[in-house]
Formats: sequence, structure tokens, C-alpha cells
Amino acid sequence: MRSPEAIVAALGMLSYPRMARKARCFSLPPGITFLLEIAAAEPHALQDAAAITGQAESTLRQAAGFFIEQVMLDEGADFYRMLGANPAAPVEELRRHMALIMRWLHPDLITVHERDGGFNRSLYASRVVAAWETVKSQARRSAYDSMRTKMERGSAHRKLLDSPPARETASPAKVKSKARARSPGSRTRRRPAALSHILDLFGFRHE
Repeated sequence: MRSPEAIVAALGMLSYPRMARKARCFSLPPGITFLLEIAAAEPHALQDAAAITGQAESTLRQAAGFFIEQVMLDEGADFYRMLGANPAAPVEELRRHMALIMRWLHPDLITVHERDGGFNRSLYASRVVAAWETVKSQARRSAYDSMRTKMERGSAHRKLLDSPPARETASPAKVKSKARARSPGSRTRRRPAALSHILDLFGFRHE
């Protein structure tokens, strides 16, 4: 059975583009293979996605492409994310995803809307090829995994050093004093639901 989480997330992101930036901090949702098949215009995938979501095939392809560009092929993504997988993914899955992404990158699949907007998918091809070449063999993959682990540890250490000191917790008396200072007629601005909550609903999970 196909997992629709990724394409549902992509449709939500198409309607709410601000999700894309936040989504880069989350692990990929289930159903990436299905999403890539949609982006690559595989007929059965498009038919299944249309039946599941009720959306037109053109909208599904646009949403899937937007997801790939914004969430998977962002400059800060590692090679596994560029291939729509996690570090534990089998090489067969990586190969399949690489092939689907390269098919999506083919000029014949560029929509009229993208062509009119000057969008050039071929700019991503070198990144996808580099990602696949780095992880396609066990020896290369092990070397990359080792380097990736060191980089993540270094990044975590820098964040720890750069983190600001903890704020002093306000006493109950101060909190009450601030509450009294507010005028009775003042309105508290209601914020929309947190993006992280929305992303959780779409299947994203914190890394």
C-alpha cells in the first residue's frame, strides 16, 4: 500500500510555502518514493495520488516538484536527503530514488509554467549525481558516513558554545505585577498554530 504522507505534506506546502523553510529542520515523512514517482510522472502513481487526494495530476506534479526543490535539494541538505532517504536506507532505494529524481530533472518533464518562469531543473542534476556517486558503494558510503558524523558533532559543539545563557525565571510576584499592568481593554494577539505542529500533522518528525 502506498504511503500518502509525503504528497499530502507537499500539497500543504504548496498552499503554505512558509512550511518549506521549517521542513528542512525535520526528517523526511514516509512516502518519498511515491512522491518521486508522482514528480517523475509515472501514470499509476499519478492515478493513485489523484484518487487519494482528489487533486488534479498537474497540481500533484507541481506540489511534488516544489517539495523536491525546497526540502530535498536545499543547499544545506546532506547527500541522503538529496536522494530522499535516511542514512540507513538500502542502496536499492537510493538507486531507485536517484533514477526518479533524474527523470524529474529531464527537460521533457518541465511544465509550461516552469518553462515560462525560467526555471532550470538541470542546475540540480550535478548535485544529485554527486550524491549518488558518494553513496553508491559501501566503501564510499562508509567514508561519507564517517565524515558526516564528524561534521554533525562539530556543528552540535558550535551550537553549544554559541548558545546564550539561560534566562532568570521570573518570580510569581513579578508575573502577577505584569498581569496587573495590562489594561483591561487590551487584546492578546492570537497566534496561528505553530508550524512545528502543522508539520507533525503532515508526517514530519524532528531529527
